[in-house]
Amino acid sequence: MADPQISSGKPPRSITTRFRCALTGSECNYTKSRRGYKGPSKKRRADEESPEHQLPMDPFVGRADVSVDWNHLPTGGGGIPGYHQYTPTMPLLSSGSASPGLHEFPMTTPQMRPMPGPLTPDSASSVGSDGYLLDIYYTYFHAAHPILPPLRFLYRSNFPPFLEQVMKFIGAHFTPATSSEIYRPMVVAAVQEQVPSIEKIQALLLLAIVLHSRNERMEAGQCLASAVDIALDIGLNQASYAEVASNGDPIRAECLRRTWWELFVIEGMLTALGVQSVYRTNLVLPEVPLPCEERIYQDGLTPPPAPTIAQFDERVFADEERDFSSYSYRIEAVRILGRVVATQAMTEGQQDNVEAIDARIASWFHHLPESKAELMRPDGSVDEIMFQATMLVNGASIYLNFPRSDLLSSPAVASEVICGHHGPISVPAFSHHAHAMKAVKAASELSTLAAMRLPVERHTPFFICALTLSSIVQLAACSVKAGQMPDPSRDRIGLTIGVFRSLARTWAISQSIMRQIKAVARDVLELGVRPSIDPLDLTSYLDAGRFWVQDGPS
Repeated sequence: MADPQISSGKPPRSITTRFRCALTGSECNYTKSRRGYKGPSKKRRADEESPEHQLPMDPFVGRADVSVDWNHLPTGGGGIPGYHQYTPTMPLLSSGSASPGLHEFPMTTPQMRPMPGPLTPDSASSVGSDGYLLDIYYTYFHAAHPILPPLRFLYRSNFPPFLEQVMKFIGAHFTPATSSEIYRPMVVAAVQEQVPSIEKIQALLLLAIVLHSRNERMEAGQCLASAVDIALDIGLNQASYAEVASNGDPIRAECLRRTWWELFVIEGMLTALGVQSVYRTNLVLPEVPLPCEERIYQDGLTPPPAPTIAQFDERVFADEERDFSSYSYRIEAVRILGRVVATQAMTEGQQDNVEAIDARIASWFHHLPESKAELMRPDGSVDEIMFQATMLVNGASIYLNFPRSDLLSSPAVASEVICGHHGPISVPAFSHHAHAMKAVKAASELSTLAAMRLPVERHTPFFICALTLSSIVQLAACSVKAGQMPDPSRDRIGLTIGVFRSLARTWAISQSIMRQIKAVARDVLELGVRPSIDPLDLTSYLDAGRFWVQDGPS
């Protein structure tokens, strides 16, 4: 039976205990609480403030759960209790040689300014130690966007306070024990003020994901653009960067590769959603080796030699099958999505490209190994990265086919729903009806993902956007049937609205989308019989300015 606290999105009381035991290798015994999670107890806060609890732990084994007064951090050579000193150096790939090398470029700027804490003097005493938010970050968010080191390796190298505050800001969304608004006023500005570094890229990228999910989409785009700027400036997109900059640490090298590819994936999604206008990371050669399998990274094992994008693409024609990580299939999925978005701006050869991309989508599914086709693991957990890859490919199919279908006469399409942006009406490569069937099939597959009996809070918040596309397509299909919503469609829409409701407890964008989708569903149900419309006359029937589902306010 599922833990009711986990199902409700509230972390069980034992989360921190289990993490501490895992970090130290000690035997773990605890009594399961029957009450809701309410954060650290008064006794625990008092214990943590005692002198013996202020001693830093070995960063290679675990970390001290200490309270840091962010207004009184040392600005000179002093260290932070429980941390390695963070010295801002930016690895740069040298230019002008046939074989690029890497050197440490010491910053000539003053010592990095400590991040001003989000806690005011009045609120600090009421919040107490917030170290448990890091545990919540790893429990509820890390698996969906696994770019930071596994928890037990987090403090092995320089780890800046501003990145830790971003992690706590994210973790605060998943628990009622504190409010994310405590961290929000200062966190973005403080990260933007830091000197360029890999950690700043990671912080900006994480902020882009979370701010978009909070429906702060304009600022999310700004954070993403800054992250891309820095990544391209320091050469993170170059093949040799991770190996040289990691100084022989395989976990650090894998972390750097994942940072680039996560930037690639998130920018691809935000470009498709209209937040970004240019998919810049897709304009450089894909040189960075592909990430390893999740279990290898999370267990801290040395990854096997990393394959390249070229080797992944050649798998279709190779005599022998080679294993590729879930992350590799997720990258391929967003590459397909990027091709669809690029097709929207084509003036010539669009039909040939549509046929080619349609074949690429079908091929992606046919060439999945059996181990990747099944998302559920034997222990009942889900491969979150393959979950996202499947989500992305079905989303790409909707972007490709829906604008070319005969579903466009639906009033549902003219509604203004956040994340419902698709692009301009396009000439079909097949029949209008064939495009419609492909779009509806993809929408149904997204509903199937939503039907998995899992804590939905642990999925990427971009799943909300994918379900928005699915809802619009299914409501349009019902609408063109004069408002007839058969039971399967009604059930799928009801399921999607239920997922929106569950995710609304964590992400504000889900609350807004849920209200909008409910309104569209009511319109479809109240539609009634109307004259049928010849798809060939759609352009004269529809007002081109209102036709496409537009982005909502940011």
